[in-house]
Amino acid sequence: MNQRPKIIHIGAENCVTGSCHLLQVKGLNLMVDCGLAQGQDAGAPMDSWPVRPDQLDFLFLTHAHIDHIGRLPELIQKGFKGEIIATHATKALLAPMLNDAMGFMSLNGRAIAQIENDIDDLSWGFEYNLIFDLAKGLKFKLQPAGHILGSCSIHLWVADPA
Repeated sequence: MNQRPKIIHIGAENCVTGSCHLLQVKGLNLMVDCGLAQGQDAGAPMDSWPVRPDQLDFLFLTHAHIDHIGRLPELIQKGFKGEIIATHATKALLAPMLNDAMGFMSLNGRAIAQIENDIDDLSWGFEYNLIFDLAKGLKFKLQPAGHILGSCSIHLWVADPA
């Protein structure tokens, strides 16, 4: 039986913050953003997600604002071991942005350092406007979004979506 690609909005479907979207295609689980919900916006607990963090193959980050990357430490703590894909500038901003945010969480210095190391080990910086092979016939390109340094839109191609 062929399975068509499926998009599931986990966060920011009906609000502004907490961007988090799951694309299931060709047996892969791709997430776009893993943001922290802020203010009156509510974020879905990870235990209620359709897939566990350790089942995610790739995480694409559109930019380094906390409402797009703020749950990355929690994702790592809950077992994410996939690849993090971002522009070079977004990758460079992850540590300073998340270090500041993790200062508000109940994490000690050792835990913060471990999460930062894990994120650095799992993340890859990519150039704009080049097409890259991902997996199972998927290709992607990051294009400038003009929002903040390193922000991008993500273009995915699937040779045969089934």
